Amino acid sequence: MNVKKNKKQADTFSISKQDMAQLMYVFSHDLRNPLINMNALLSDIQMSLGDANNDSAAICQAVQEDLPESLEMMADVITHMNGLVSGANDIYHCMFDDLEPEHIQLSEWVERVLERQKGILEDKGISITARELSTIWADPLALERIVTALLDNALYFTPVGGHISLHTEKRSGVDVLVVRDSGVGMSESDVQRVFQPFFWLF
Repeated sequence: MNVKKNKKQADTFSISKQDMAQLMYVFSHDLRNPLINMNALLSDIQMSLGDANNDSAAICQAVQEDLPESLEMMADVITHMNGLVSGANDIYHCMFDDLEPEHIQLSEWVERVLERQKGILEDKGISITARELSTIWADPLALERIVTALLDNALYFTPVGGHISLHTEKRSGVDVLVVRDSGVGMSESDVQRVFQPFFWLF
């Protein structure tokens, strides 16, 4: 009995270790790209100031024309990197920490999530319908990561002028949040792997 229990614990640890390895790979890969961009922007600033060669007029021009744009781009990169770090922490919480459920009013919560996607929705002309969103019992952080991932996927695959809908429905006495889009759908092989962590990234 103890042997079986220890084997079960070992298998669970092995799976968790594999998931963490994938998470760290994705995180380091995604963080490296903005760091490369940041380094390139700093090099551009140094080059621009170096080309001025102590010419006060040229330095003023570089500071007034080139520097603001580079700093704005750097601010965007920093925001993106901060999002990656926060996302990694959130994913770890969802995978390994105990859930902390609470009552969530979905209509208000979904509205806040969609507000962050407003720019993409407007650019692609995608319409959103959110209806019959009940109050549910869930971990807010885990729910946000899941629904944000579903919405990101829906926004990516929904064609210009398409439609996304969100609603809740009862299934076997449980409230289920349904996210539908007008994209091409998933292949049968992808459906079989849909709950494999990070499978779509490799």
